[in-house]
Amino acid sequence: MAKFWRRLGLLVGLAVVIAGVFAGMNRLHILMYGNSRYYQRTKPSSTTDGLVNRKLFSQGQLAQLTKMTHGTQYTGNTGLDAVATHYVYRQSGKNIRNFMGSDGVLQLYSESKMMRPAMVKDAAAFWNRVAGYRIVQVVDSAKASDEVIHDGKTKDKAVGGQQYNGTGIQFFPANWQTKGFSAREDLNNREAILIREIGHALGIPTLGGGKLGENAASVGYITSEVMGVWESGPNRLPANQKGIRSTQMDAAAVALAGISWQHPRRLATKVLTDQQPVVMYNAGRLTVK
Repeated sequence: MAKFWRRLGLLVGLAVVIAGVFAGMNRLHILMYGNSRYYQRTKPSSTTDGLVNRKLFSQGQLAQLTKMTHGTQYTGNTGLDAVATHYVYRQSGKNIRNFMGSDGVLQLYSESKMMRPAMVKDAAAFWNRVAGYRIVQVVDSAKASDEVIHDGKTKDKAVGGQQYNGTGIQFFPANWQTKGFSAREDLNNREAILIREIGHALGIPTLGGGKLGENAASVGYITSEVMGVWESGPNRLPANQKGIRSTQMDAAAVALAGISWQHPRRLATKVLTDQQPVVMYNAGRLTVK
């Protein structure tokens, strides 16, 4: 019996040493090559002049998709109409960038404690179900990823999200507020932010109303649109208490983003015939209707 415990102790010690070696290698990699080679291996990109692929949807279908993204005063984005009129994916004169590799799949690796592995997998599944195809995949190493999801520190009050400076998708746990929220509400709120930031990595702009999609954020107006300002909790929208729910707007937005990638893809086609499935997330459970 004593021999067994000695062997078990040796195995545990060996596992700790190996974990330390890998952590040290990651730190060394960052020191040698900088965060941009570790946290963000795929640079933010767009096509030349923001031109979209014109073969995947007809002009009429593009007009239908952009109309779906208009939403209301506090949902949607009215700045995407040029996709249907001039075949460019731009906003305020600037190309909308994404982090999609040449394979047309966003490869993500997570080191975050705030956004646990199961949450990242659920967020990936959310967008895959909305798109109707696998467009997000969780991988086993930073080396295999387009971006790394990780935690950090900041002097401001931001909770973090998609970064465009080589630091991947970064969150700041110290700024996350949990007081007054139940465990279920807190989990749903974190998942909503994760889904939204992965949406930005796909090239989907904010869908919070107006030409830039920022009306809701500018006044702190909470809606049921996950790509806008979404939150559940006391005195919040009753609909949000049931969890996160995808919309036709999300499907139309990912369809428009997909034709702007370096490997363009025809996505979420069911939204054109009003047959788009509704994807729901609530407290760690993902369902499709």
